[in-house]
Formats: sequence, structure tokens, C-alpha cells
Amino acid sequence: MAGTGTVARAGFFIAVVVLAVVVGTAAMGGGSQSAPDVAQLNAASFNSDEAVATPADESGDLSMSADASGKVVVVDIAHAGDIDREALTPLVSTLTENGATVRYHVGERQNGRPLNESLRSADAFVVLGAEQRYTESQLNGLAAFSDAGGRVLLLNEPSQASPAGLGLLSPVASDSVTKPMAPLASQYGLAYGNGYLYNMHEYDTNYRNVYATPTSDTALTEGVDRAVFYAAVPVEGGDAVVTATEQTTLSQTRRQDTYGVVARSGNVVAVGDTNVLTQEFLYRADNERLVGNLLDFLVTGEKSPADAPQTADSGDSRPGGALPGAGTGGGDVPAPAPEPAPEPDSTPTPEPTETSTPDE
Repeated sequence: MAGTGTVARAGFFIAVVVLAVVVGTAAMGGGSQSAPDVAQLNAASFNSDEAVATPADESGDLSMSADASGKVVVVDIAHAGDIDREALTPLVSTLTENGATVRYHVGERQNGRPLNESLRSADAFVVLGAEQRYTESQLNGLAAFSDAGGRVLLLNEPSQASPAGLGLLSPVASDSVTKPMAPLASQYGLAYGNGYLYNMHEYDTNYRNVYATPTSDTALTEGVDRAVFYAAVPVEGGDAVVTATEQTTLSQTRRQDTYGVVARSGNVVAVGDTNVLTQEFLYRADNERLVGNLLDFLVTGEKSPADAPQTADSGDSRPGGALPGAGTGGGDVPAPAPEPAPEPDSTPTPEPTETSTPDE
């Protein structure tokens, strides 16, 4: 009897388990929710067949059509942390071969000139992703400089970002642009958007290497059919000269649009990438034609009066410490040949010390 009871209980347990499985299966099949079909997961945005990597051609030579004789181009390295000067060799060489003088502005705290003093003898000024703030006096000086006919070229990228650590700044990626560029660009009616641009449908070897095309035929786009930008941020305001191709997306909003990457506002041009100037990416697609046009832009202004701006600096905001190759004499650092130090001001005025605390 005991054995018979045990068998009966075991049979009852098995029956309950089987019934539970059957009921559970029926509930899953008859409910309003169902397991997603594999086909539903194969959306076009995730379909590798929809993404096309088209490596850009590497050819051409960097050249200028304008005569740069007697022109002085100043590259600001006082407000940027880690500019790779060697990467700028093609730019510097092309300008000097065409008669221009290229100088690096190292800033007062590196035993150099105040910025506004450097601008008085300059015809063009280049800013590469500033990481230190400009003082109000310096911003006023730059406004006076461009109003007098001086040319300004602003280049920016995601803060300390480069897709492979090959840009002019350090290789730590970020979604935000360098904030000290904001007040500088805004006084010319220009702005850099936050985030970086990417294109999952057509790109040059990496989805962040976006293609861009001219919006119209201008001096800045002559000979340019398609350019490539490697760590790009959108440029807003002014007249868009070059825009990213369709289906380009902004990381901050995930919205697709034809974002501007080169824009002009009078004597100022803003570019949403610093890599296009470097030897690594200069000869991809039509980048060398675009950069050649930018160099022509720098040396074709007519600055008048020659001594603008006349406002005094209130000091640079870069912390102390020597830059490699910055030299020890006063004045800007020439590229590539050294120049004599300028005569010191006979009546120097003490200036308040600024902190180098980054923008919030």
C-alpha cells in the first residue's frame, strides 16, 4: 500500500507539471505580446549593407593662387594646449614659399608679445581650437583687427578630440566643443554646435570621417568637389560655404541634416575641424584645394589702418611654463626662422594676474 501511494503521488506531480507547461505555452501564444521577429531587428539603420565606406583619394599638391608677399600671418598657440606644429608644416611652408611671414603667438607669459601688439603688425590671425579663454581686451582687439580688414581663420573640433589621436589637440574624445571659442566666434555672428558629426551611410573609412560639399561657387570653394572632415563639429551662423552631405548626424541630437562645416562672416571664416590643415589628412579628396583657398583668403585682405588694434591687452590667460620651441626672447616665435626680440616698452605698466581656470 505504501508503494502504491508513492506511485500515485508521483503520477499526480508529473500531471501537474505537464499541465503547467501546456497552460504556460498557450498563454504565451495567445497574448497580445509576441517575441520580435528577426526581420524586425534588421532595420536599415543597423544594416551593414546600408553603410558604404568609400576611402577618399589621396593626391594633389597644396598651392596658392594669391601673392602673399609682405603679408604676416600669426598662428595663436598661446590659447591652445598641445598644437602639433610639425603637423602644420605644409601650411607654413606654402605660405612662406609664396612670400608671407608666419609667426607663432606664444603669449606674454611665455616671454612673448601681448596679443594686441602682435595683431598690429599682422595681416591675418589663425586660431586652432583655443583651450584658454580670451580676455575682454583681446576680444575687443580681435574685433578691431577684423573691422580694419585683417583676416581671421577659426578652426575648432570636439574638445580635445581626434578620431585616432591625429589632430592638432590631444586624443581624448568628447561631445563638447572647446568653450573658449564661443565668445570669440559669437562676436562675428558665428557659433560651433556641441557634439560631433557622423554618417553611418557614406564615410571615409570611419563613420566620423564625414564628406562635405560646397553650397555654391565662391573663392573658398574653387576647385572643391568634395572634402573630408575627420573630427567635425557643425558651424552655425554666417554664410555656409561647405556643408556635410545628406544623412550626416549630430551626436547630441541624433538628427540628420546637411550641417555647415565651413562658414564665412565678412573677414572671418570658421571651420568645424582642425585636421584638414594637417599633413595626415591634407591630401584626402579635395582637402588640399580647400586649404589652398583658405590660405588665399588669409593673405588677400587689406588691413587699414595698419596699426589696428590700438587697445592694450589685459594679459594672456595661458598658465606659465615654456612651450617646446617657444624660444626665450620677447615677441612672437617666427616659423621657421628666428627673429630678433622686439624692443621692450619704455614705460611698462603692471598688469593684474589672471587665473587659468577653465570655463565652467
